[in-house]
Amino acid sequence: MSKLLTFVSATFVLILSATPSFASPLDEMPPASPPPADAGSAKPIDENMSVAQPPTVHELPPPSSPHYYPYRQQLTFRYGQATDLPKIDVNDTVIGFQYLFPKFLSPRAEAGADLHNDGRGHIHAGARWIYMERSYFRPSLKLSLDHLVNSTENLATLSTLDNYYLRSTACLEYVVWNPYSVRFEAEFFINLKHTIGEMTLGVSRGW
Repeated sequence: MSKLLTFVSATFVLILSATPSFASPLDEMPPASPPPADAGSAKPIDENMSVAQPPTVHELPPPSSPHYYPYRQQLTFRYGQATDLPKIDVNDTVIGFQYLFPKFLSPRAEAGADLHNDGRGHIHAGARWIYMERSYFRPSLKLSLDHLVNSTENLATLSTLDNYYLRSTACLEYVVWNPYSVRFEAEFFINLKHTIGEMTLGVSRGW
């Protein structure tokens, strides 16, 4: 019995002496785990993820021609001579003006009035077709209705059929100093009884 008590006592002493050693902390920290490998360094770069090249810079368009006529309307003052046809007797002086209504492209409306000798004059309106109208050389054709005003007829001039003409015009125009240009015009007036020819030289200003 004494041997059994001695064995039990020795067992308790061993257990109590070993317990602090299990509860004490470790003297050294465990080694740190290695960092994860960079997945992107091993994987090749996708073509779609590559850096885009800068777009090609296109050259600037060439400057517009310095001989460019941008104006939409025009006023013309002119001087010339007229004669009856087919007889040519250049003794009728013409002084007049024309106004080209604002429009960018032909046909363009134009109206005007001319003063002739002996208290007579012409009022006309029609359409003008200008070729190369944005350039400095601007030839044109015009077709208009013309009315002869005679001061001796008073209001009867409006009801006289012979006072109405169909007027056709051919014009050469050149811009000499923008916006000023020079016009040379040859015109023919035709009705059932008379034919009139006219040539004028005018100065125009656009705006």
